[in-house]
Amino acid sequence: MINQKEISREWLIQISKDKRNVDKILVEKVIRALLLLEGLVKQKLPFVFKGGTALMLHFNSTKRLSIDIDILLAGEVNDLASKLDAIAKEQGFLRKELQHRATQSKIKKEHYKFFYTPLHKTQNDEEYVLLDILFEKINYSKIISLPIQSTFVPTVGNPLNVEVPCLEDILGDKLTAYAPNTTGIPYFKKEDSMSMEIIKQLYDIGNLLDTVRDAGIIKETFQRFAKTEIAYRNSGGITATDVLEDIYQTSLCIVTRGKDGSGNFEELKNGIRRAGGFIFSENYYMEKAITHASKAAYLSALIKYNASTIQQFKDPGQIKNWMIAEPLSNKLN
Repeated sequence: MINQKEISREWLIQISKDKRNVDKILVEKVIRALLLLEGLVKQKLPFVFKGGTALMLHFNSTKRLSIDIDILLAGEVNDLASKLDAIAKEQGFLRKELQHRATQSKIKKEHYKFFYTPLHKTQNDEEYVLLDILFEKINYSKIISLPIQSTFVPTVGNPLNVEVPCLEDILGDKLTAYAPNTTGIPYFKKEDSMSMEIIKQLYDIGNLLDTVRDAGIIKETFQRFAKTEIAYRNSGGITATDVLEDIYQTSLCIVTRGKDGSGNFEELKNGIRRAGGFIFSENYYMEKAITHASKAAYLSALIKYNASTIQQFKDPGQIKNWMIAEPLSNKLN
């Protein structure tokens, strides 16, 4: 389990040094998010843990930082509010607050902020981490159990386990999120740019492709989630094929630096720059985003044409003599 007694300002400083001097504010948010996750398990809530922070468990915290907790509940939970209050008390938070968000979506969601007094002082007396709860049937193909452990947190004894989707499931889900004109994160919510969130999905997709094996699960999960998102958004006339085309066109926009494809390249470029603050394992810049966009485009084609295997290339020399024939743009050669 996470050893709360060992979490200190000195711990934050040391972890920051170990992780290429990543922002100590973000380090503490990761720690608080994992404490919140552990609290949910302690309360025996019947949930599935998903999203970017779940990938931190899959990848042993070696890729990018994620500071929100996203969970799925298949149904209502009796006395949920009191259980969340108990989590706040037991896991070192000051309190929890339900956030009311105006939305026209049919999706039943609840959003909570869990407040804490930061060990690393900021401009605010209080900071928070988010808990997003989606009340929905579990649409993943394969649920596995992973220990809540990370190099970001000190531990004592045996870790608690949490249920998470397999990597292929997460990849299929994230593909629907990386489709800004159909089912995915839009470029803007009101006046707020969401480009960094789009690029976070792209970064995860690029890394996931290097590890997954089962194309069937990716395709099935993508189709289920695309269908669900289209229904929730009342997106009449849009199909899963349109979502795949959105993924492809957005990727083409990145790969050609805005010269081809369909997308808001200035926003995507801004998102690539801003996402770098959450990627502590490497420097993230346009050329790496282009590689990840190529992988996303490949996955969209794999699903569109019902391919049964994922062909992975470890050496650029494997494709150095390839030429892209018409009618595709020769900007890709």
